[in-house]
Amino acid sequence: MGLTSTWRYGRGRGLGTVTMVSWGRFVCLVVVTMATSSLARPSNLVKDTTLEPEGAPYWTNTEKMEKRLHAVPAANTVKFRCPAGGHPTPTMRWLKNGKEFKQEHRIGGYKVRNQHWSLIMESVVPSDKGNYTCVVENDYGSINHTYHLDVVERSPHRPILQAGLPANASTVVGGDVEFVCKVYSDAQPHIQWIKHVEKNGSKYGPDGLPYLKVLKVRTFWI
Repeated sequence: MGLTSTWRYGRGRGLGTVTMVSWGRFVCLVVVTMATSSLARPSNLVKDTTLEPEGAPYWTNTEKMEKRLHAVPAANTVKFRCPAGGHPTPTMRWLKNGKEFKQEHRIGGYKVRNQHWSLIMESVVPSDKGNYTCVVENDYGSINHTYHLDVVERSPHRPILQAGLPANASTVVGGDVEFVCKVYSDAQPHIQWIKHVEKNGSKYGPDGLPYLKVLKVRTFWI
């Protein structure tokens, strides 16, 4: 009786077997290779790189453009926005009263932030009044939007205190108390808190004026 020995070679689906049968001094090798069937895999996968279709510009946020009339006090900062999209990416330019708006057309110039589709003017003055139009365009067309700016001049007048303030207040000995004073003024208000005091048992000096002590001074920038 002969000796039989079998082993496998190869990996995955491409396997084979080798069988050795021996009778004394004679050896017979039987090699069997198993046919394999595999699906070829592409060496490079193609990724979908579909781009935005080319076309004319369009507005991307009309809610930020609903307020067409801007009436602001002099010295304020004004910002106009025209958020848009398109492919290829459109460019933006600004007109004032239908003509090209240049830096030298106003004192201090202005700022254009293309990434935010905005025009910014600081410290506006009456000469800044007018119509401002953003023109957004690319190779496929253009769109535009117009804002109207009205600059209100500040008129000098005395400060106005809010009615009922400051009001009387009561507290226990050693407690805290708060007085509120609200002022309306176009000019820079300067507020002082003054306490009536006594000197030598009297609230009034020889000139008939009350003795006063300044408690706190504060300046507000409007």
